[in-house]
Amino acid sequence: MFSTLAYAAAFAMDDDGGQRSSVDLRLAFVGLAVAPFVFVALGFLSRNPLAPKRVLQAMGLLLVVGLPIGLLDPLVGAATGFCLGGAIVLNRPAVDRVIYWRAGAVIFTFLYVLVLIVVVPPAGVFTGALLPLIMIGFADEYAAWSAERSS
Repeated sequence: MFSTLAYAAAFAMDDDGGQRSSVDLRLAFVGLAVAPFVFVALGFLSRNPLAPKRVLQAMGLLLVVGLPIGLLDPLVGAATGFCLGGAIVLNRPAVDRVIYWRAGAVIFTFLYVLVLIVVVPPAGVFTGALLPLIMIGFADEYAAWSAERSS
């Protein structure tokens, strides 16, 4: 959340409610500099045996996916990148089809944060910071529940 909020603050509106004429690069760099620590914590605390490799992949996807979507809106790009990175870094439960549910969580996060940023920007900022990892947790729980129910 700290990384996403620092990144979002770099693109915040000025006091008059208009768009800033420039981006606060210091805040943007703080947000991007904290991102690897978030992915390292996710990978190692979830005991993913491939954590170092997954952390590097997540950082690459944060940049490759998050930056182009960030042209649409920087916070939507950051939220989507964090969700996709988190889906890769977190250790997967031993159930079938969990990757499909995680992909659905990434798509839902993208669409939901995009709608909120357009309709209610303050709610979109808060949701964009919190929703990515929560949705991955919901996807994992639903995949486990679905596998248990079908067996």
